Amino acid sequence: MIVTLTLNPAVDKTIFVSNLTLGQVHRVSESQLDPAGKGVNVSRLVDRLGWPTIAFGFLAGEIGRLVAQALEEEGVQSHFPRVPGQTRLNVTISDEATGLGTSFYDRGPEVSPERLAKLEDEMTPWIGACRVLVLAGSLPPGVPDDVYARYVGLAHSLGVKTILDADGEPLRLGVRAGPYLIKPNLAEAERLVGRPLPDLPSVVQAAREIRASGVEVVVISMGAKGAICALDGQVWQAIPPQVERKSTVGSGDSMVAGLALAIARGEDVVEGLKLGTAAGAATAMVPGTALATPEDIARLLPQVRVGLLA
Repeated sequence: MIVTLTLNPAVDKTIFVSNLTLGQVHRVSESQLDPAGKGVNVSRLVDRLGWPTIAFGFLAGEIGRLVAQALEEEGVQSHFPRVPGQTRLNVTISDEATGLGTSFYDRGPEVSPERLAKLEDEMTPWIGACRVLVLAGSLPPGVPDDVYARYVGLAHSLGVKTILDADGEPLRLGVRAGPYLIKPNLAEAERLVGRPLPDLPSVVQAAREIRASGVEVVVISMGAKGAICALDGQVWQAIPPQVERKSTVGSGDSMVAGLALAIARGEDVVEGLKLGTAAGAATAMVPGTALATPEDIARLLPQVRVGLLA
């Protein structure tokens, strides 16, 4: 079982237009609506790949009902207590002429300390019974920045491996708690170490530094350039196959799903890096905010190149 926690889930709406111009009226050629949030996406893809999973978090309002309905229709097991307010609606406008996307991310509903404590009580038995706990995404108003660090400590006390995929202060505090694996993208890694990472050697050095702070496995994703993975004193580089990239939304979540699945199966982390890289590339082939299909992941997996750098 893989348990995911998404405290600030969303519905992602992608609007496709031609030649986006500020201040003008546009006719939408196509639109797409998907349940979202990092952990939600991880559970969705893990479920597609045939492994048991349950997604936890909070939902609110009519948009929250859309998320719950979509997960139910996909057959993804979930437990999302209701809170007052409205779940986020994140909007991305995709310009078909340039291939560029402009995104607007909402804040989400406020979550009280009492509701947060109740969710932790409800999650604890599931965490104790799972193999991997994935903590992912931004935090809604009212949730303290150290919440992921607390869950890392809880999972560690129960003998469960954690994957942390976050940003800013929640990531920094979470790293201090010593998660098994973290998966920042390049921009998130730069914020974590406090400096630019302009080339491959600088990314490798950052991964080594972060691992030395108490994280067993550090994976830094770099989009089409692949990913760097530091573990056991070694650094690996994964290079994805060349694909026609239609959207990068969800690619990082797909990589986390592949890593989590390999760890849950008891496989080598490097195998998880391969699977995650294939999953990320397969999701990039899909327009908007949709996720990869198992068939595309299986087709791309043999094309992923993974090599030892140091």
